[in-house]
Amino acid sequence: MPVQAAAVAALGLLLTGLLAHRWLPSAEDGVNRALAAHRTPLATALTDGASLLAGTGSVITLAPLCAAALLLAPHVPRWREAAFLVVAVAVAAQSAGFLLVALVVERERPDVPHMDPAPPTSSFPSGHVGASVAFFGGPAVLASRRLHGVWRRVVMTLLLVIPLLVAASRVYRGMHHPSDVAGGMVNGACTPALVKAALLPHPGKESAKPVPVPSPPTHTQHPAGCRGAPSARV
Repeated sequence: MPVQAAAVAALGLLLTGLLAHRWLPSAEDGVNRALAAHRTPLATALTDGASLLAGTGSVITLAPLCAAALLLAPHVPRWREAAFLVVAVAVAAQSAGFLLVALVVERERPDVPHMDPAPPTSSFPSGHVGASVAFFGGPAVLASRRLHGVWRRVVMTLLLVIPLLVAASRVYRGMHHPSDVAGGMVNGACTPALVKAALLPHPGKESAKPVPVPSPPTHTQHPAGCRGAPSARV
């Protein structure tokens, strides 16, 4: 986790330092201004819902519900998977990395009208995008382990498309630059990957069952003089 925070912070310092006066920041400002100039009521309503879905209140509410559903699942409670969701998805680890990076990187938000209240944190990385990647990426990891066939592809696609919609909504609403949401995706994706490696065993190891070892055959020895015992030859 410290290596993850350091890498994301280095990317943010690169954007605000060496690349501050290069082509990338100016191109990003053009994207934000173009979207702000073409806002529509429908797009505004849709992006408002996407931002609300990735808000702190929504994530804190939905993550424990998903973990409880895993614990109450029939047959076998999935303790490891529930712990994975709580640690990786409930923003405990992801928000810690976000706050550490925001303390180091100080980047102003786009110079366009903001459609949401701006918290007193750096624009890089996007906390909403990081939370959405961690929140919806966690169930996508579990779906890849438990589902098969068409259902696996459908569920994983739906879960992974939502963070992309959240990223587009944050840029559209003037809250982040495109590189801010890219940094949020990197920061949010690393957390489930690290927690998965720590808490979830490999599916092959988890499903493998020990093969019973056959016991060696036992030979019955008949004492001398018993009925049925082989006769001794002279």
